[in-house]
Amino acid sequence: MQIREMLLTNKTARPGTKITPKGVVIHWTANERKGADAAANRSYFNNPTTEASAHYIVDDKQIVQCLPENEMGYHVGAKSYKPDALKQLSSYPNNCTIGIEMCVNQDGDFKAMYQRTLELTADILKRYGWDVDHLWRHFDITGKNCPAYFVSDDYARRFTGLTAAQAWAKFKDDVQKLLTGNPQKTQKNVDTCNVQLFFETTGFLQDGVSYIPVRAISEAAGAIVEWDPQTKKVTVNGVEVAARNEKGISFAPARVLAEILGLQVEWDLPTKTVILSKGLI
Repeated sequence: MQIREMLLTNKTARPGTKITPKGVVIHWTANERKGADAAANRSYFNNPTTEASAHYIVDDKQIVQCLPENEMGYHVGAKSYKPDALKQLSSYPNNCTIGIEMCVNQDGDFKAMYQRTLELTADILKRYGWDVDHLWRHFDITGKNCPAYFVSDDYARRFTGLTAAQAWAKFKDDVQKLLTGNPQKTQKNVDTCNVQLFFETTGFLQDGVSYIPVRAISEAAGAIVEWDPQTKKVTVNGVEVAARNEKGISFAPARVLAEILGLQVEWDLPTKTVILSKGLI
C-alpha cells in the first residue's frame, strides 16, 4: 500500500495541535463530479479559506495523506455530539480521531476506492492495536449524513446494492478480515437485563460538603476520566470538574460529580454515607 504525502500548508485547516488518537472516522467527500479525486479534495482543503481537513483522502488510484496522524484535523466538528462519542472519545472528538475521506467522483472506480480504504483502515487499526470497535462513521459522532452510503438506504443501494446498515456492517467485516482473516462474530438478538452495581469507597467531609473520589465513581458509572498533568485539570466525559487533590487522588463535591454523571444523590446522616443511584431504563 502506497501513500502519497501531501501535507497541508493551510494553517486554517491545519492548526498543528498534537493529539492522541482514539479511533478512526470514515467520511465521504459527497462530491460526485468528474475530477473530484483525492488530489482535488486535498487542494480544496489547502485553500486558505477552507476550515475543514482530514488525515487521509482515498480515491481509486491513490491514498493522499494531508495531516500527520498525531495532529488534529477539522473533520467532525459540530455544535453537539452523540452521547457515545462524548463517552468514548472526548467533548471535542476532533482532538482524538483520525479522519479518512472516501472519494466518489464519477470518473473513479468505487470498488477500487473502497478496497484502498479497507487496506488503509486496517493498517491504522493494526498499528494502534485497535479492533473494528474503534471505527466510527461521521454520523455516529455528530448525526451528519456521512458517509451517505453507510447512513441512508437510498445512497447505500445506489453505491453498494445494500441497505445502509448492511453496507456499514460489511465494511467493518471487510476490515476485520484484513485484520484477522475472519469476519466479525454475528451478533445474536438477546433479551436485555438490568444491572445494578454496588460498591463502597471512601471520601471526606469538609464544611458540610461531602467529597468523593472522581475516578473511582466516574469509571464505575461508565464515564471517561481524563487528567492533564500540565494544567492539573480533571474532566469527566469532557466536562471540567473542580476537584481537589489529596495524596494523588482527585476528589469532587458529591452533588457536582453526580450532576455530571446523571446520578441522584442521597445523604444518610446516621452512617454519614453518600448514596448515588440512577433509575434503570
